[in-house]
Amino acid sequence: MRCLARLGTARLVAGCLVVVVLTGCSANRFIYNRADTFVRWIIDDYVDLNRDQQVAFDTHLQQFFDWHRRDELPQYRQFIVSSRHALGDGVTLQEAVAISESIEAAADRMQIRLVDLLLLSAEDLSDRQIQDFLTEVDRQQEDYATKRLTRDEQTYYQDSSDSLAGLAKRLMGRLSKAQKALIEAEAIKLTRLDHLWHRDRAVWGAKLRAILERKAPDWQSQVRFLGDTRSQARTPEYIEGIERNGDIILALLVDLINTRTERQDKHLQRFLSGLINDIDALLVPDLAERLVLEQ
Repeated sequence: MRCLARLGTARLVAGCLVVVVLTGCSANRFIYNRADTFVRWIIDDYVDLNRDQQVAFDTHLQQFFDWHRRDELPQYRQFIVSSRHALGDGVTLQEAVAISESIEAAADRMQIRLVDLLLLSAEDLSDRQIQDFLTEVDRQQEDYATKRLTRDEQTYYQDSSDSLAGLAKRLMGRLSKAQKALIEAEAIKLTRLDHLWHRDRAVWGAKLRAILERKAPDWQSQVRFLGDTRSQARTPEYIEGIERNGDIILALLVDLINTRTERQDKHLQRFLSGLINDIDALLVPDLAERLVLEQ
């Protein structure tokens, strides 16, 4: 399984759960309530579990989602409400940074829980299953290189511009020509990270392969340490690029939000209200269960 420490799957699932809750429509409730199925699909891409392994994994997964609904969703609601209040007098860059850090912290908390879940589930993996996992990791690395690293500069920055425009449109609705031009101008300033990411992941993947193939008695601790120290192990060039791009994107979003039209403001308010309503609806079953248990 791509499931061993702060691995891609843990980060992917954590990010998907945050995005599901923070994209604002009733369909998200449907997706969230079936997220366990989507997680199983992701795991199935990496390894075939036998019956006993699947039962154990499903048990751990249910415990994870119980925790997430109980402890995490109320925190999402709190920082969405705070974001809404910040709109009144214009959003400052400091407020945007705080919101971004809240989202990042939520993803980190989920990732830590997922790593523990996945490591527990990986205890009984056979050598063949581990090799299947490593083969899939290598295949995805090659697939990423074929699809992403072959882009020329113009295509890369157009893709970046399109992604930023899509995010802004999701928040604010239809964008003006001036707003689209601003996004295109800022996208060109971004540091190209796909090659740096691919190189970083290749180094990390080689270390992970060595741990899994050696499979020492403390291999799980080694994998967890590998994940925990991954940020520190990145090249200065990569870290600088990540920080630079984050600063550019946050500043851009602040500019767009603070120059929104009345129509765009209504769209943004509906978007945030929709998020709050979604979370409230997702919390109702948990609240009802707690009320019953307290009687």
